[in-house]
Amino acid sequence: MTGRRRAVLAQQYTEVAEDAEQRLDELLDLAAEPSPAVDFDALRRDYSPRPLPSAAVSEPPRWADYEPEPGQLSAGRSGQPLLDPAYQQRLASARLAHQRALREYREQERTLRDRAEEVRLAYEREERDRADAVRAYNERLVEYRRAYEDGEPAAVESVLERALAASGRLPGLEVPARVGYRPLTRTAVIDLVLPGVGVVPPALAFRVSPDESDGGVEPIPRPREECVRRYLLLVARVALRALDAVLAADTESHLDGVVLNGRVVTAEAGETTLLSIDARRGDLYARTLLPAEHADASARLRELPCRITDDPYGPAPVTPFGVSSPTAPLPEELSPGEFSGLAVELFAAMGLPDWDARLVGRDGLLAIAHGDGATFAEQPHVVCLARRPAVVGAEAVRNVAEVMEEEAAHAGVWATTGSFHPQAVLAAADCAGLRLIDGGELRALIREHLGAELGG
Repeated sequence: MTGRRRAVLAQQYTEVAEDAEQRLDELLDLAAEPSPAVDFDALRRDYSPRPLPSAAVSEPPRWADYEPEPGQLSAGRSGQPLLDPAYQQRLASARLAHQRALREYREQERTLRDRAEEVRLAYEREERDRADAVRAYNERLVEYRRAYEDGEPAAVESVLERALAASGRLPGLEVPARVGYRPLTRTAVIDLVLPGVGVVPPALAFRVSPDESDGGVEPIPRPREECVRRYLLLVARVALRALDAVLAADTESHLDGVVLNGRVVTAEAGETTLLSIDARRGDLYARTLLPAEHADASARLRELPCRITDDPYGPAPVTPFGVSSPTAPLPEELSPGEFSGLAVELFAAMGLPDWDARLVGRDGLLAIAHGDGATFAEQPHVVCLARRPAVVGAEAVRNVAEVMEEEAAHAGVWATTGSFHPQAVLAAADCAGLRLIDGGELRALIREHLGAELGG
């Protein structure tokens, strides 16, 4: 390959890379805009009958369809069109054609009328079916809307997935999403399939290579940190747009939180989680999720409780905060935010509404709460709820007893999704006012006070 040919090829490769970079800029700008909201009224369908087919009407040929236009008179002629010989010839031919069509119609009149009747009846059947289909669809839409307003999980998931489908539909890019809704914690768990790192051009320019074995053209590599920055910016924009779409679709305020897991699928590593967000309602509404400046988008994402990979090219995966479940969620499937929110809601329903969380971690929380004066006394109570370890030992119980003493608490509650070791039960018996709640009793309390199920 000649040097000139290689230079032209390098220029062509460069132009392709620059076009890809421009498309990435356009994607980032579009992802900064709100997606279309889910509107039940806009989903309604209207029935409009189609015109009756011409074959459904059988009528004798009309002379008006055959009569020729007078047109212009022949050259050198003047006077009335009827006196023009050319026009008279066209008129005679039209009359013969009309008479021939009338004769054929009369010969086949019964057959033509029967055929037209068949077409008309088929048309009416099709229109009834179309009208019935539109009416049935609108009736299902009413039921669907009612189910969503009532918070039925399947309906909530469907509405949110519709919103995410609109959010993830960008020119040249699709961001599929699956949603699981947990009535227990009023949380949507979203699995978002992120675009691969190939969306960021690894090189913006190419040059002639001295080695012709690679085609005589080589890329000028882009700094890896620049590729990482550009890719994570797109991830931030896509994730924030998805969260904004979910909030816009939550017109009935079914959501107390969102867990979003951004995953990529590669042939080498399979499915890998690069991003996980555990946001409660207050986190999401604190500030806009769609800032105008791209740098602000990355900062806004990191304001949320999130884990994001340091190396999407590795890839270096992160552990999801929580995962979806088709059945009642297990304790370990809940995110820390969900588990903490569940504790607050449950104990508030039991009579401890005034909370001051002292320690909140992945495996549980420790809080000081004040009773409502009815079920629980108004004095301070130490509340500890944990999902690990599976068996709570005596030392953990003694630690809560020490906190009760330090806080001068009136009483305490040590709750676990698992069970207590016999020695832990004996240790609790030595601490007046400390109540133990094991996994079985905890699930029963959730069922009684929250009307939902915790698996396990």
